[in-house]
Amino acid sequence: MSKLKLLDNRGILTPEAMQKFEALGNSVSCECPEHLVGLLKSVKEFTEYQDQCLIEKPSDELTHQWLKSTSINMEHLLSSTIVSLARMEGLINEENDFVD
Repeated sequence: MSKLKLLDNRGILTPEAMQKFEALGNSVSCECPEHLVGLLKSVKEFTEYQDQCLIEKPSDELTHQWLKSTSINMEHLLSSTIVSLARMEGLINEENDFVD
């Protein structure tokens, strides 16, 4: 078993874990892990984009704070979904270690 930090301090998949899941995408019966990681990457980009919107559009601060908060919730949901799927597929164990 390889020791790789699966989640960051916010409970969201680390970039290293996302890369590992993408690489393992072909070892499961479908490409769902790879697609889920792609969705997570898109949501993370949207979250970062909201930071820029907060700077550039201060008049819309409430809207962009709400959007950022919602996208962070989606990051958590997708991270949890990926971890649960990885356990079901035998890619990680109960201690969140990748199974080689």
